[in-house]
Amino acid sequence: MNETAQLNFALADVLQTFDPYKAGEGFYDTEMADAIYAVHQEDDAEKLAAEIRRIYEHSFDAPMPGGDPIHLAKKLLSIKQTISCSL
Repeated sequence: MNETAQLNFALADVLQTFDPYKAGEGFYDTEMADAIYAVHQEDDAEKLAAEIRRIYEHSFDAPMPGGDPIHLAKKLLSIKQTISCSL
């Protein structure tokens, strides 16, 4: 498996648990794909968190009522860094 695929699977595993609208696991496929793309584009946790919030709020057309996008962004960027350094 190449580095990008390995990273994407690891990011998806974390994003599966992010449920800010209490819609249930497996409900956020589109948002997950957009968030994974954003991780590839961004290395700053604050900017990534803002983009994640924008992605989810755009999809639901409502403010994000739950979740912690900054914590999520830091976790996703940590995975990105770890996988990039391990290969």
